[in-house]
Amino acid sequence: MRVLFDAYWFIAGPPSQRHVLREMVSSWIAEFPGDEVGLVVRAKHLAEARAELDGDIAVFPSRAYPQALLASTHLSRIGRRWNADVVVAHNYTPRYRRGISAVFLHDVLFLDNPEWFTKVERLYFGVMPWLAPRADIVFTSSATEADRIRRRTRSRDVVPVGIGLSRELIESAPLDALDGDLAHLRPQRYVLAVGRLNVRKNLARVISACLSTGALTPENPLVIVGSGDGRAEDHRPELRSAVDSGAVIFAGFVTDQKLRWLYENSSCMVFASLGEGFGMPPVEAAFFGTEIVVSDLPVFRETVGDTAFFVDPLSEESIGSGIRAAISAAQLRGGRRPVSDWVRRFNWKTSVGLMRSAVEAKRRERGQAE
Repeated sequence: MRVLFDAYWFIAGPPSQRHVLREMVSSWIAEFPGDEVGLVVRAKHLAEARAELDGDIAVFPSRAYPQALLASTHLSRIGRRWNADVVVAHNYTPRYRRGISAVFLHDVLFLDNPEWFTKVERLYFGVMPWLAPRADIVFTSSATEADRIRRRTRSRDVVPVGIGLSRELIESAPLDALDGDLAHLRPQRYVLAVGRLNVRKNLARVISACLSTGALTPENPLVIVGSGDGRAEDHRPELRSAVDSGAVIFAGFVTDQKLRWLYENSSCMVFASLGEGFGMPPVEAAFFGTEIVVSDLPVFRETVGDTAFFVDPLSEESIGSGIRAAISAAQLRGGRRPVSDWVRRFNWKTSVGLMRSAVEAKRRERGQAE
């Protein structure tokens, strides 16, 4: 089978998009060595991509910009020229009639809750649901998000395939301690929050909830890992005071090794997001045995249902109660929670296996299978 991937973000781009793309491609190559794999990359990244990839991987340059244009138009043109059996785009669906047109659509949260996104984001993302019905198969990360995509678009075949844990993270070498601005942190003496800094992540309410526990001090801080992305939220003066005092630490981006240490040594991790298509940080935390506090949303019941403390993300009292319960559980346990089979199922071998099976079924349906 010839499989052509939209690899716009292969060399550089948003970390989450780049991670999903690279893990998907590398896992597909490893699991299905009999397939011929091709990548369409940005022309300016052609030399870097070819230097990194095995010579058996076909690499095609594209000057199409932005990613939506490459995925929705140029991918299918190269697919026809290369005679691809399937083209796999990200978010923006190509029209491809020579074989199977597939797209990995991360989420359409902006349709249900436009207030969480900037006007520019809404305009750019708004093309996704319009293009989605072009796809023979729409892949997404969770059954919860698959239901939303079916409800909000005219997509015919939506297949949840999960997202694998980052191998760079789970295979990173453990650190004995942190350095720099986080060197003062001590095991079980901080609460952790991980995620991009935007209004959907609900961090103002999380900070207030942590402060309401009475346990947040410079010696027992809330550590927030993540960089700004999307529509920001306003912080009240008391929250800014907590930052100034050191009771709340915005750590920004951290390396995989540091993130692993933060997961493994926190008293708990809180992720009170208002909405997610998947939400990787709770799954990562659960893998490292961290007690986790998450919003009571269907997607988290699906992904970390046997490991989490569930809270109402709109209630500071509920979030605070969940944090206290998680910290107490960690203290009683006296060690990290064992990794459950629930969490282990999120791996890229499983994800690409589900994707390829769906493609094979569609090809058989059309009489295109070899």
